Amino acid sequence: MNLRQIEVFRAVMLAGSISGAALALHVSQPAVSRLIRYLEVKLRVVLFDRTGGRLHPTPEARALMREIEDAYHSIDRVRACAEQLHHGVADRLRIATNLSTALELVPRAIAGLKASMPKLHVSVEIATHAQITDQLLAGVCDIGVVAFVQTQHPAVTAQLIGEGDVLCAMADTHPLASRKRVTLAALAQHDIISFGTETAHGKMLAGLLGESSQPMMPTVDVRYAYVACSIAASGYGVAVVDDLTACRFAHSGLVLRPLSKAVRYQAYALGSTERPLSAGGREMVRLLGLHWAAARGSGSGQQAAYPRP
Repeated sequence: MNLRQIEVFRAVMLAGSISGAALALHVSQPAVSRLIRYLEVKLRVVLFDRTGGRLHPTPEARALMREIEDAYHSIDRVRACAEQLHHGVADRLRIATNLSTALELVPRAIAGLKASMPKLHVSVEIATHAQITDQLLAGVCDIGVVAFVQTQHPAVTAQLIGEGDVLCAMADTHPLASRKRVTLAALAQHDIISFGTETAHGKMLAGLLGESSQPMMPTVDVRYAYVACSIAASGYGVAVVDDLTACRFAHSGLVLRPLSKAVRYQAYALGSTERPLSAGGREMVRLLGLHWAAARGSGSGQQAAYPRP
């Protein structure tokens, strides 16, 4: 089938009649009829039952139409992409992010990005660091946003967004809430909400527990810092988490206290060495850094964003 035959066949299927197709294509009815009959002869398939002066598509015609519609959708995507490029942006930006950065940082950056590039299609997925690395290597996402960086793959780039503090989060009724800073020794005397050892928070907490002279045996394990803060705010235990997550609970009765020995972490925008970022991707990275700094009330982005006692 050539493009003209496909166009005429599709017009007949959509219009439901030879006359309707001829009107839509601005051609004569005999011309449409001849082409459809020629197509049936060439394909050796009956495409329409002609009864009662009407055309009724056969199952073969419907199967052919499904394939043609798929092709037209692909053409529409090509046209949309060309239109986006005409306006100076790529057709889409695929972001994979940790839950910590997805709570506020990434949404604020997306809002700023859409304000300047309203036609850019943005998709966001929550993933672990390992999953984000796999997606970048496979070309499934364009940017990864992570609050902690573990082992870095040589084919993945990392651009610093900013730095933050690791904090102790607990309910305002917790005994540690009265302290200005929390020592590891004091922390060891209370229930600690733990994380899976394969997660960034889990590795960080394991490192802290290893420094303590007193053994600490957490009895509640979670995967995400957001869940740990929710449990702590409900009245159980202490969550040792990043300030980015903890500050989302500032008005929920959760008290945030720094460790006596400060622990810092870095947030990064990850990319692929094989695929340079589009204009939208570069603007997204810039906005991530901008909003990180703004959330901390300083131009450098280094000031901790938690209430001081």
